[in-house]
Amino acid sequence: MPGKNKPKIVFVEPRGSSENVFSKFMSLPLMGPIYLATILKKKGYDVTVFNENLLGRDVSCADLQADVLCVSILTLTANRGYEIARRFKLQNPAGKVIIGGIHASMMPDEAALFADHVVIGEGEPAIVDIVEGKVKDKFVRTQHIDMDAYPLPDFSMLVNNRKMKITPVITSRGCPFGCNFCSVTEMFGRGYRTLSIDNVMKSLHALKPKKVFFYDDNFAAMRSRTYEMVKRFKRSGLGFRWSAQVRTDVTNDPKLIEKMADAGCSQVYVGFESINPATLKRFNKAQGLEQIKRSIKVFHDNSIDIHGMFIFGSDDDDKKVFLRTSEFCNEHGINSTQFAILAPLPGTSIYKDFESQGRLIHKNWDYYDALHAVFVPRKMTPLELQEGMIDAFQDFYSYTRAVNDAINIFFEYNANAIRGLYSNVSMPSFSTVGFRLMGAKIVKDWMKHNTHYFEFLEAIERKKQALRQFYPEKNPV
Repeated sequence: MPGKNKPKIVFVEPRGSSENVFSKFMSLPLMGPIYLATILKKKGYDVTVFNENLLGRDVSCADLQADVLCVSILTLTANRGYEIARRFKLQNPAGKVIIGGIHASMMPDEAALFADHVVIGEGEPAIVDIVEGKVKDKFVRTQHIDMDAYPLPDFSMLVNNRKMKITPVITSRGCPFGCNFCSVTEMFGRGYRTLSIDNVMKSLHALKPKKVFFYDDNFAAMRSRTYEMVKRFKRSGLGFRWSAQVRTDVTNDPKLIEKMADAGCSQVYVGFESINPATLKRFNKAQGLEQIKRSIKVFHDNSIDIHGMFIFGSDDDDKKVFLRTSEFCNEHGINSTQFAILAPLPGTSIYKDFESQGRLIHKNWDYYDALHAVFVPRKMTPLELQEGMIDAFQDFYSYTRAVNDAINIFFEYNANAIRGLYSNVSMPSFSTVGFRLMGAKIVKDWMKHNTHYFEFLEAIERKKQALRQFYPEKNPV
């Protein structure tokens, strides 16, 4: 039971901008607020956690009736988070606002305009002292701590947690690689901190999930640990299906992929990033095109679906990259794709470079979601970058391709049935048909909600062309 006279605490994970219709499908919560809420609950506090995407609506004034508001923000949710903090202070001037998350850690002075305390880094080491008033500083910098010091996450405080069809689990923080577009290493470090496998298994046995998504930025960074972990998954008898984020280099060990599949891995999220070798080098990705192709084959040989993630807009990309990438995905049978525009997120070296070069079009964080062009590329206009991303999406997620896939599966099934080879039917292809149909609708909805942004980019292009008439020796941004 919550302790007497202890403040009521509300955590909010804000939704993204309404222009980002993809956010409607982002129904899994960040783990940070869950861990922090669990720590406070164990101390006897009355804690509620709202994730606006999972909630299906904006948090209301009634939801914000609390003594302490904790808001965790990403860059694309920052503006919404600040709005919630303002509303809370208007209805409860004496209430305390704590803002944390990756964006607040990268832009603390900005977050401080809306908060009593800004947590820079991970909040777990400091949350109790901040709530109890032992910390008076506006900016609270924390050190990384042993992940085994964290409690087993308690999802019971998360409103509408029953809507989660997949259970999020995290077993590590940080990444040993240094991709220059990624804010993970800036936030969690180049080191790779892990939760002990015993505690991973305790969480899984307590949660008894049917499907799991491992949030780790690099699930298989430590090969020996991954072997032991998937062996424990298999022996546990829990029988859950799972997916994880991995790099292509995990397929350098095909035996490990076989073990992952045998332990229930059904899908991997792979940051291929680009099929342009020059872009891969510029991103400091430490992988090549041949390694990408080989990894696709190894995953598919083990019946693991691939969600391929690609980024457009590097200084080495031209207008040919969009359809070439989509064609690559279709040619190699990638099951689903995520085409993104390079997002110069605060804290990354790319953000610092673009800002110093005057290449950022604006700093409206609502559009820093990797779906909107927010900078000036080298080899195309921002409008061409925006249109190219949509072209790639529409080529891959098309109703025509979905129908053709379904026809091919039908004939393959019947051919195998005649030969008595039912087991040879390509099940990943069935999932691809579904992804194409769903993706086609999402892209259509996104276009409908973002006509104003295309018009905005068109206006910028018209202005540049007009300026060139008067100042032909210059190339205005």
